[in-house]
Amino acid sequence: MEPPKIWRERREKYLALGILCHECKKKSFPITQYCPYCSSENIVELKLAQTGKILHFTRVSQTAEEMMFYAPYIIGLVELDDGIKVTGQITDNKLEKLSEGTKVRMVFRVLSKNGEEGLIGYGFKFVPI
Repeated sequence: MEPPKIWRERREKYLALGILCHECKKKSFPITQYCPYCSSENIVELKLAQTGKILHFTRVSQTAEEMMFYAPYIIGLVELDDGIKVTGQITDNKLEKLSEGTKVRMVFRVLSKNGEEGLIGYGFKFVPI
């Protein structure tokens, strides 16, 4: 990931922010200028719930170069307690010990390392609780 993109997305990724639409009352992630459901501009930032449950998950063996130091790793679709669904790496556990419905909490960790430049990207992952 190039430095300008990391810089632009740092607040959203580091604070785990989404939006709440005042028109249709729906929540969504990631942050956008318009509600993805009703296109309203009447939105506010929303801190995502920090806990949820795994809906689906899989093991990733082949990945981008900046993620190779994690491979193989587990990625999952998580439904947060506020109803927002996000994808993220499931860490600190083995595939055999996970199941759909496993409760997880969001943690802040290293997401990627960019080769020669040594640029480190941070964001959220999930650990079973």
